[in-house]
Amino acid sequence: MQFQIFRWLLSRRLAPVGIAGGSKVGYIDTANKLVIQPQYDYADSFNEGVALVEVGDKIGYIDRTGKYIWEPTN
Repeated sequence: MQFQIFRWLLSRRLAPVGIAGGSKVGYIDTANKLVIQPQYDYADSFNEGVALVEVGDKIGYIDRTGKYIWEPTN
C-alpha cells in the first residue's frame, strides 16, 4: 500500500522524502534524485505546481524549485 501511495506522489514528478537519521523533509524526482534539500518539518505533495510546507509552527508554499511563493507565516 505505501508503495502505491509513493508512486502516486511521484506521478506528480516530485515527492516529499525524509532522509534516514534526519527529521527534515525535502523532495526527490522520478529518478530518485534529491532536488530540494531537506529543510522542512512537514512537506505536502505538489498540486498545480505548488506545495504546502511547514517550518516550525509556520506554514508557507513553495514552487517546484523550492522557492517560496508564500513565505512561512503563522
